Amino acid sequence: MLKYLVLLSPLLVGARGDFVLVERRDSPPPGFSRIGSAPANDVLNLRLALAQGNIEGLHDTVYEISTPGSSRYGQYLTAAEVAQYVSPSAETLSQVNSWLAASDLTASPLTPAGDWISVNMTITQANSLLAADFATFQNEDTNQTVVRTLSYSIPSALKTSVDWVHPTTGFPTASGGGFPTFINKTSGAPVPKAPRAVPDDCRGDTWTLPCILQLYGISSTPAKPAANLFGVSGFGNDFANKRDLKTFLQTYRPDMNPNTTFDLLSVDDGINNQLPAGAGIGGNPDIQWSVGLTSGVPVTFISTGTLPNDLVTEMLDQAHYLLSMDKPPQTILNTDLPGLESQVASPQMAVSLCNAYAQLAARGVSYITQTSIWGAGSVPLPGCQAFDPPFPASCPFVTAVGATEFTTDETEETASTFSGGGFSKFFKRPPYQDAAVEAYLKASNNTHTTAFNASGRALPDVAAMIGVDWIFAGEVIDFLTTPEYSATIFASVVALLTNERIAAGRPGLGFLNPLIYKYGNEAFNDFQTGGSWACAGALPGFNSTKGWDPVTGFGSPSYPKLLEICSKL
Repeated sequence: MLKYLVLLSPLLVGARGDFVLVERRDSPPPGFSRIGSAPANDVLNLRLALAQGNIEGLHDTVYEISTPGSSRYGQYLTAAEVAQYVSPSAETLSQVNSWLAASDLTASPLTPAGDWISVNMTITQANSLLAADFATFQNEDTNQTVVRTLSYSIPSALKTSVDWVHPTTGFPTASGGGFPTFINKTSGAPVPKAPRAVPDDCRGDTWTLPCILQLYGISSTPAKPAANLFGVSGFGNDFANKRDLKTFLQTYRPDMNPNTTFDLLSVDDGINNQLPAGAGIGGNPDIQWSVGLTSGVPVTFISTGTLPNDLVTEMLDQAHYLLSMDKPPQTILNTDLPGLESQVASPQMAVSLCNAYAQLAARGVSYITQTSIWGAGSVPLPGCQAFDPPFPASCPFVTAVGATEFTTDETEETASTFSGGGFSKFFKRPPYQDAAVEAYLKASNNTHTTAFNASGRALPDVAAMIGVDWIFAGEVIDFLTTPEYSATIFASVVALLTNERIAAGRPGLGFLNPLIYKYGNEAFNDFQTGGSWACAGALPGFNSTKGWDPVTGFGSPSYPKLLEICSKL
C-alpha cells in the first residue's frame, strides 16, 4: 500500500474553533448565482495539494543547472531526484492520512512524489472536514451548474501540511468560454528603420513559412538525427488535423515529404479527432508550423482530456504526466491561456502549476508559452484592470513569448501593440531578470511605480511575429493574428537548437531564461520604438526601449547568433 494511504496515528481535531481559514470570497463571481444547497449525498472529487518538502531548494537547483557558466550547467535531474525536493514530509503524510482516516476516507495518488492526492467524499463529509458550505451555483448566461463553496478551512494542526483544496472557491469563467485569443488584423504606426533583407512580398499582416525562415535566418536543411522530441500541447478538444498538415507542407514546404506527420501522446484520455469538424484553430496552426519549421525533429501532439471550464487543472494534469515520464519531451509548447492573473481562480492554483513547471525545468524541459493579445493587460470587460499580466506566462519557470509585426506599411519588424506583457502580482522577480529589468525601470523612470508590481516577475522574455498563414479544412487562413503564433515560432527555434546540441553529444537547452537574460543583447533583434496598449486601447501600456522591455522582451530570435552561442555552452 502506498505510504500516503497508511494510517500512522490519530489526529485529534474537532470543533470549528480548531480550524484555520484557507480561502474565502464574499460572493460568487459576476454571472453566477446560488440556487440552493448541494445534495448531501452527492460525491465530490477533491484534490489536495500537500506541502512540498523543499520547493525553494528545487528553485535554487533549477537556476544553478540552467545558468550558463555554472559548474552544474546542463546536469538535469531524474524524476527520483526531483521527487526528493517535492515529496511531503513524513509528518505531513501522517497528519493528512490520520485526518482523512478519521472520516473513513482514503486518498489516491495524483503525482509520483505524492504531493497531490485525490479524495472522494460526500457533500456532508466535505462540509464537515473543511468547515465549508458547498452549494449549487448556476451560470446565468449558460445555465451551467457547479458545486462550490464561498469559503473553506482546514484544521489548524494541518495549516503547514495542506496548501489548498480544489475545486472549492474557484469558479469557471462566467461566460463559459474564456476570452478571445485572436484578432483579425494588427496595427501600428510605420517605424522608419533600415530595411532587413526580406522580399517585399513577405511583408503583410500575416507571413508565410518561407518568409519566416528568411526573416530569422532559420535553415531549411533537415535536422540531424538525435534523441530529441518536440511536444505541442492540446487542450479543450482543440485538435490537429493530419490532412491539413499535408496541405500545409505541400503549400509552404514543398522540399519536405508531404506525408511527414506527428505522434500522439494522450493525457487523461485525450484524443485527436480527425473528422473535419475536429480541426482546431489552435492545434492546427501549432502543429503545422512546428512540423514545418523543424524539419527532421520528431513532433508529438500532447492531447489532454477535457475537464469542463478547468484549464488550470488540465495543465496540472499534463505537467504531472510529463513528470512521470522517464524522458519527457525536451521542448514543450503551450499556447493555451487560463486567463490574465486576475481571472485565475486563486493564487494558490497559479503557484501550484508554476511549481510543476519548475519541476519540468529541473528535468531539462524548455516550456514555452504565449502572452495573450491584451497588451499591458485587461480584457475589455467592465472594470478592466490595466497592467494585469497573463498566466501561465507570468510563471518564472516558463519562457513567455510576446509579439512583433512587419506589415506592408513598415520597413522593419517592430513591436506589436497587442503584445502581452507586464509584471506579475503572483510571483516575485527571479534573480536572472534583475539586471535587465532594473535597467528598464531606471530608463523608464518607473523604479518606484505604484501602477504595477515592479518587483514581480517581468514578461515577456522574447518575441516573434504575430501573424502567419496556415490551413484550416483545406483552406488558407491569412487573416488571424495572435501571440500563439509567436510562441510557436520561438518554440520551433528552441527545438532546432536543442536538436543541434543533442546531436553533438551535449544536453538539451532545458530551462531557457537564464541563458536568454545572459545573452539577450547579443542574440535577439532588439526593438526600440512602439509599445503596447491597455484596456483594449483605452489606456497606454508599456513602451519598447533599448534592451529588455515588457513589450517584446529582448526581441525576436536571430537563429544564426543563437546557434553560435548554444554550440559553445
